[in-house]
Amino acid sequence: METLRNDFVANVSHEFKTPLATIQGYVQLLQNKQLSSVEQADYYERILEGTKQLATLTNNILRLTKLETTTTPLVKNQFRLDEQIREVILFLRPHWESKAIDWKLDLPHTQFFGNEELLYQVWLNLIENAIKYSQKNAAITIAIQGTQDLTIAFHDEGVGIATKDQKRVFDKFYQGDTSRKSAGNGLGLSLVREIVAAHKGTVSVTSTLDKGTTFWVKLPLG
Repeated sequence: METLRNDFVANVSHEFKTPLATIQGYVQLLQNKQLSSVEQADYYERILEGTKQLATLTNNILRLTKLETTTTPLVKNQFRLDEQIREVILFLRPHWESKAIDWKLDLPHTQFFGNEELLYQVWLNLIENAIKYSQKNAAITIAIQGTQDLTIAFHDEGVGIATKDQKRVFDKFYQGDTSRKSAGNGLGLSLVREIVAAHKGTVSVTSTLDKGTTFWVKLPLG
């Protein structure tokens, strides 16, 4: 337990260090009075991105800690799961519009009894990843299937995940090849796994390098 705790602290420290160094560097550059307005705008944008990374990291750590330590049952309510996924896609529109993503949706009317806020985070993480690793003009497919147990599949045509990394993508802070490292902090999929598990479900992945990735979320309807 002590080793795990020390590893966790070391990983958190490392993940905080990168965006903090970025923010510090651009703040120092902004002290140059000779900067053009275009350069200033660019530096402010990069500082904003750094603060967003820190906010995302902090929120994910808090959510993971709460899920792993709480003994209180989840607060659940009935809601339209298919509509929630559509809301996430609309929320992420600025991310996918510039890539001209082709959405292929099979989202039949689906009522679900669960924690609406936490499941929103699941779809947000999976869809954001699908967009992030997709090329321009690629397709992303999302489908809901099943009547007893639900299976929600998220398929992209992106860079893929190496076979050796697929078993570890849900581990805290784990990131595979360097092409994926700059895009996240290795906590999003850990959060997905914990939230799905809290709903008595499972999440898995299949992927082929340079061809795409599919994440499968299975949730009981009982």
